[in-house]
Amino acid sequence: LVVAELLSLGYEQADKPCYVYINSGGSVNEKGECVGMDNEAYAILDTMRYIRPKIHTVAVGKCHGNATLILAGGDKGCRHALPHVQISTHPPKLNRTFDSTQNVQIRANECLLYENTYMDFMAEFSGKDPQLVRKELDRTRYFTPNQAIEFGLIDKVITKGLNVMEQQDYERLLAQQQEQYAAAGIAPPGSQQDESRMSHADKGMGGIRR
Repeated sequence: LVVAELLSLGYEQADKPCYVYINSGGSVNEKGECVGMDNEAYAILDTMRYIRPKIHTVAVGKCHGNATLILAGGDKGCRHALPHVQISTHPPKLNRTFDSTQNVQIRANECLLYENTYMDFMAEFSGKDPQLVRKELDRTRYFTPNQAIEFGLIDKVITKGLNVMEQQDYERLLAQQQEQYAAAGIAPPGSQQDESRMSHADKGMGGIRR
């Protein structure tokens, strides 16, 4: 659902920033058990990096594990947290399992691949040396918002009076975009209904125009 929302915003509002509000325990619950897949977080990150809009990330409540990875993945200067949010990092892990040696080894190799991806992302987002990141984040580590700024995970702590919303004249931008479409002789997206998506009833009313 998050990926679909980002893709939709990237298409329909490509010139406006996206705001991602995060309140998540990541893919691990309070007992330390894996309850989600790491590649779900990577899918969100890949989509954030693919779409055109500037990505603002805002941590509220709690932000653990892969949720912190998404928080740090916002555009530089656009990663925010509330003053008392709880931020933590931990590398991917496996639940206790009983299986054949080969199957356990396959899962361990997959977990190692996810861990390498996690560390590479964290090194990129924090701007720190990859070896230092592996040393600092090889186990669960908690951050206050100010400590997260020092480590390079976020850029600002939101306090009263700080506006994280970008101040832009969107009406003017929309008018400019419509002028560009008009000059090119192209209908703006959403102005005409795609016939491939029209129902038979809609197609039967093809002669009716407003």
